[in-house]
Amino acid sequence: MTFYLKETFRIFRRSSIAAIVTITITTIAVFLTSLSIFLIFISQDFSDRIKQNIEINLYLNDTLTKNEIERTQNLIEEKSFISSVKYISKENAAKDFIKETGEDFRAVLDYNPLPNSFVVNFKSGSVNEKNFETLVSDLKSIPGISDVVYDFNVVVRILKILRSLELAIYIASFLLILLSVYLVYSNNRVQYENNKNLYNTMKLVGAKISAIKIPIYIYSVLIGLFSSIICFAINYIILKLLTAININLKFTFDFGVIHIITFIIGVSLGFLGSYFASMKITLNISENENINR
Repeated sequence: MTFYLKETFRIFRRSSIAAIVTITITTIAVFLTSLSIFLIFISQDFSDRIKQNIEINLYLNDTLTKNEIERTQNLIEEKSFISSVKYISKENAAKDFIKETGEDFRAVLDYNPLPNSFVVNFKSGSVNEKNFETLVSDLKSIPGISDVVYDFNVVVRILKILRSLELAIYIASFLLILLSVYLVYSNNRVQYENNKNLYNTMKLVGAKISAIKIPIYIYSVLIGLFSSIICFAINYIILKLLTAININLKFTFDFGVIHIITFIIGVSLGFLGSYFASMKITLNISENENINR
């Protein structure tokens, strides 16, 4: 292990400028990958918030007693796809109507035509445009529910837009990750080509393949770690700036997870780049390499 570490630091000393370039490129790759992960998190967060704010009104039969209303509410709350249930009495419905419209129907009617109702919200992970109608039908079949009111076109359109947005984010994130891996791979490949004569010399003196590859792996992993630290600092500064611009900026996910993922990405990209770049390294030396030597 001591030998591998010495060889790794020898690579740093031999090509300090190349190491700086490598760290820079790897930092860009790590930043792009962490950005793609952040986009996935934020799109999911945005989608969850929108879905949780979708409301539908469940109107109740006028003949229901207080106990039957409570029983109906319990049946609604037992549904696995429901996140919250709010009861609105006839009296409160009338007050809300007058407050919103400014018209008091009680001046014309001697009774309250508005029904008792429940306002329900869905769990974000349980609703989409494909199963929305099925969920609504399930609620409508509950005893005591006379009608279900919602704007179908608006709700389904919102759900479709969210699904399309998430799909676009996933595709963009996948492409960014591929670009990041390619950047690290191509840079490692250039580093190998620049040091090919040294590796050929090691082959001629009988060095094992592990003595060539393992220092490259360790070197690349350290590069990835350094890049992760730089990327962590950049992400931290950006987050602080965003918070300073909008003090109400809040996300449901933990940014600590993003920072941990950033370090994992850096180390992983460093290893993968060196692994793919060194796949063609063997103990064989071609005639062209012998001539060049």
